[in-house]
Amino acid sequence: MDLRSVATWVGLEPTRERLIRLNRATPYITAVARAIAEVEGIRDDEVPDARPSEIPVRYEAFGEPPGATRPCELGVLEAALAIRRGELSPKELLESCLAMIERTEPVVHAFVRLTDDAARRQVAWAGSGQPTGVLHGIPFAVKDLLDTRDVPTERGSTVFAGRLPRWDATVVNRIRAAGGILVGKTATHEIACGVSTPHSRNPWDPTRMTSGSSGGSAAALAARQVPMALGSDTGGSLRLPSAFCGTTAIRPTFGLVPCAGAMALAPSFDVVGPMARSAQDCLLLLRVLTHRAPAEPETVAVGPRRVRIGVADVCTPDQVAVANALDELGAQVDHVTLPSLEITQAAGALLVFAEASAQFRGHVRREEPFAEDITALLEAGLTVPVADFLHAQRVRAAIRRDYAELFGRVDVILLPTSPISDLPHGISEHDGVPLIPLLTPFTFPASLTGLPAIAFPCGFTASGLPVGAQLMGPAGTEPLLAAVADAYQQVTDWHTRVPPVSLGD
Repeated sequence: MDLRSVATWVGLEPTRERLIRLNRATPYITAVARAIAEVEGIRDDEVPDARPSEIPVRYEAFGEPPGATRPCELGVLEAALAIRRGELSPKELLESCLAMIERTEPVVHAFVRLTDDAARRQVAWAGSGQPTGVLHGIPFAVKDLLDTRDVPTERGSTVFAGRLPRWDATVVNRIRAAGGILVGKTATHEIACGVSTPHSRNPWDPTRMTSGSSGGSAAALAARQVPMALGSDTGGSLRLPSAFCGTTAIRPTFGLVPCAGAMALAPSFDVVGPMARSAQDCLLLLRVLTHRAPAEPETVAVGPRRVRIGVADVCTPDQVAVANALDELGAQVDHVTLPSLEITQAAGALLVFAEASAQFRGHVRREEPFAEDITALLEAGLTVPVADFLHAQRVRAAIRRDYAELFGRVDVILLPTSPISDLPHGISEHDGVPLIPLLTPFTFPASLTGLPAIAFPCGFTASGLPVGAQLMGPAGTEPLLAAVADAYQQVTDWHTRVPPVSLGD
């Protein structure tokens, strides 16, 4: 391949530095294109809808909190109910969270910017009247990819340094309207184009990575700095850091949550989603994001009885243990083979990089100062031929049909979140494999198909780092996914474990 000619053809000045980057990055693009080039049997007819199964869902009040000793350790539902019962004030909760931030932030670096002064002013107002919404007085953090009114949103990049939005992203506005109190912006991998979040460190072991790109939000949750946070997910950016940090997150059905005010990376993949420490907290937050918030804090519960769980053929003993626990609770467990993960990941990667390159084409042409690895990926994405892009879309449609057929036999699919959940902080590859292809084979199925998934902790490695599991379902089944994950969390305590950085006085 004549990279000089390719660069010129896509409108890039063929400088020596650029040709070196293209030489490094384009082999990955061409490899994923080759991986899907021979996929056959793709029809041009419409992709069938994957509809939720008819599984009963009931609503009930949340019970007593499990005896947390500090307000900052309370979950969203626990704190909301404690505030309503008069057992806790919004000010007490906020000050507990800010004290934990002050103590742990020098180690964790979850935040890029705090809004503690504004939060204290808001909480003073919140404590003087009736609850304003279901999240009244609950502190939250926002990934630095989502616009926040009069608070810089720099997208983890010097390219956007000093960027000051005039309006909140829709999701931020909805949380504020429900009574949430913003305490700061959390770190992201630069423009969310990566899976390591270099700014932040894992609360379980600061020498290990948080993953990403919503790594700052996951680290803040794990360190008990806040009970809830917002992140975004293109190829796994909500779920991977949740696996690495031992927290919970929901990637919602594509299009369910409004993305207005969120930076676009790959528009046909991007979603905004809730992050917390439990499935029930995530679901409550999701209901706020979708304008379906209840008047009072409550859980959505369903026993796993009658739920058909397909255990993916790639599950490790940690996820098999999840299946066994759900089996004991009455679920119907079966084993399933997933559509090719290699083809799914290859098609997803090619489309994501092509879309991201189109989004940032002007920045690349102006040679704006993104990090070297980001620039290399964006430049390489510009070289994707139209024929390969269109073929990847046909492969995407075929994979959607495969999952629609699979969800005719099972209600949810259980699979790992990440092949590895214990990696050193600061690396960009592992055993010669770049982090994106290394960590995303199990997250791209939901990303490529647009289907919902919930990630949650299911154990620990021998070195004490969290291990994650994932449940994936048909479109619109977030309540079911959260309820099944909650049933597992009711009989296990992985999600309640506190990392060493947050223990002690």
